[in-house]
Amino acid sequence: MATTALVIAGLVLYIPANVLPVLQIERYGSIETNTILGGVVELVHNDLWPLAVIVFLASVVVPAAKLFGLSWLLWQTRRGSARLLPQRTRIYRLIDTIGRWSNIDVFMISILAALVQFGALTRVRPDGGAIAFAGVVLITMIAAQCFDPRAMWWAARPQPEGRT
Repeated sequence: MATTALVIAGLVLYIPANVLPVLQIERYGSIETNTILGGVVELVHNDLWPLAVIVFLASVVVPAAKLFGLSWLLWQTRRGSARLLPQRTRIYRLIDTIGRWSNIDVFMISILAALVQFGALTRVRPDGGAIAFAGVVLITMIAAQCFDPRAMWWAARPQPEGRT
């Protein structure tokens, strides 16, 4: 039940995490904001393809995959499905393992905000999207820890006659 509530909360926060600006850059008095995808596009325009791919995967794909994967595991468990149990267990382990890697983005935003402070010339500040994104990362990590993969196996066991 806790995993379901956390996944729903993660889904709710995923939208503002990708729509709201994550960074506010002030250069010479002019303020520019960037969303996650806006930052990826800017990296591509500056020919920083490898970094753009890493940011896109860690910030957009991984959180979405975790939320989708956990939702699917919860749904299959609720149904009591015995299909693909070993594969679903591996998927859970993968979700749990990759879940921590989105922390890289939260860490990078905090480092960037701390390091790029040049007085009136340039300032970088985290914005509302960064808070929502950090929430998604934290919530999906906790959701993965709350999910017990044994529940998939228990739910798939045949029930004795007269029990539902």
